[in-house]
Amino acid sequence: MSDARVPLFREAELTDVLQPVELARNLPGGVYVEPDVFALERDTIFSTGWTCAGRMEDFEQAGAFLSTAVAGRPVLVVRGEDRELRAFHNACRHRGACLAQEESGVARSFRCNYHAWTYGTDGQLLAAPLMDERDDFDLAEHGLAPIGLATWGGFVFVNLDEDAGALADAMNGFPDLERYGLESLRRAHSVTYDVAANWKVLCENYSECYHCALVHPQLNRVTDYRSGGQSFVGSSFNGGPMKLRDSYTTLSTTGQRCYPEIEGINESDRKQIHYLHLYPSFLIGLAPDYVLVHRVQPVDAGHSSVLCEWFYPATTVALSDFDASETIEFWDLTNRQDWQLCEMVQRGAAARLAPGPYHPLEFCAHAFDRWFVDQLGERLAALRR
Repeated sequence: MSDARVPLFREAELTDVLQPVELARNLPGGVYVEPDVFALERDTIFSTGWTCAGRMEDFEQAGAFLSTAVAGRPVLVVRGEDRELRAFHNACRHRGACLAQEESGVARSFRCNYHAWTYGTDGQLLAAPLMDERDDFDLAEHGLAPIGLATWGGFVFVNLDEDAGALADAMNGFPDLERYGLESLRRAHSVTYDVAANWKVLCENYSECYHCALVHPQLNRVTDYRSGGQSFVGSSFNGGPMKLRDSYTTLSTTGQRCYPEIEGINESDRKQIHYLHLYPSFLIGLAPDYVLVHRVQPVDAGHSSVLCEWFYPATTVALSDFDASETIEFWDLTNRQDWQLCEMVQRGAAARLAPGPYHPLEFCAHAFDRWFVDQLGERLAALRR
C-alpha cells in the first residue's frame, strides 16, 4: 500500500538553495515552523555538532560547575579536584534524575536528591546507599556518562556524539584570531534574550547587512552597510569584515573607543569589525577594543534563547573607572531591532510562500543556508505530512 502522505518540501525548494547566490532561492518557510524539522535538527545538527557551553573563566576554581542543556539534554561541565575540565550528562546513573539543579556554583561532589547516589567532580560514583545488597553492583561501572569537551579561544565546547571528530577538525580553515588573545579576555557583561523566532532566522539575520541601512541607523552611521571586505566560507563557518567609517574607532553609542585597543591587533583590524559564524549557532564579532559573542540556543521551532556577552582585555576590565555602557547600550539596541525583524520573519514563514531570491549582500546568509541543506537535505525531503 502506497504512502498517501505528501512531502513537507518539494525537492526543487531545497536544491534551489544550493545554487550560486545570484541564482539561489531562500529556504522554504516550512523549515522554520515545522516541529518535525526542529526534531530532526536536534537529533542531528545539535546532537552531533560542537556547541559552546561557557568560558574557561567560569571554571577557575576546583569544583566550579555549570549546568546547561544541549539539544534538550541536560549537560554538566565541571572542573575536577585534579584541575581537569570535564563534561557529563547531567543525569544520575540510577533512575536518571537530573543531578545538578543550579545553573552554576562550586561543589565537592554531586548528590542525587532522589536516592542519594553521590558522584565526585571527576564523575566517579562515590556512594550508592544499600546497593551493596546486590552482588553484581560495582561503583566503578556507574560513574556519570561523559560528553566530549574541547576548548578554543577560552570558550568551552561540548559534543553529545560519542563518535564526534575533534573540534579542531570542525574548525579547519577557521580564520586565525590568535592576535586577539581571546583566552585572556574577560566577560564585562551578559544578557539573555528570549526571541519568538527559529534559531536559523537569527543566524541568517546576523550574517547579512542588507537590512542595516533601514533598520540600524546607529550602526550604519559608524559602519557603512556596503563597506564589507571579502566574505569567506568554510565547511563549518562563514564570515567577513565591515569597515569603520572615517573618524570612528569602534562600535558604540559615540563610535569612539573609551579604552585601549586589544593588544596584538594589526592596522587593518583597527579599521574593521570582523564578524564570524561558527555553525551551528556560535556568532562572534571582533571590534578593535572588545569582542561580542551571541550564543543562539533553540527552544522550539518558533522560539530561541540568545546569550549575548561582551568581552574586554583583563587589564581594561580591572580599571577603576571601567564602564562598558556605551557598547552595551549600542548592541542592546541593535539586538532588539534585530529580534523584532526575526519575529516578523517567523510569523511570515507560516504563509509558506514560494521562496524568494537572495541579494548578493546576503552572501553569508546564503552560505549558512547551503550548509543547512547539505546537512539535512535528504532527510528534509523525506519528511511527510
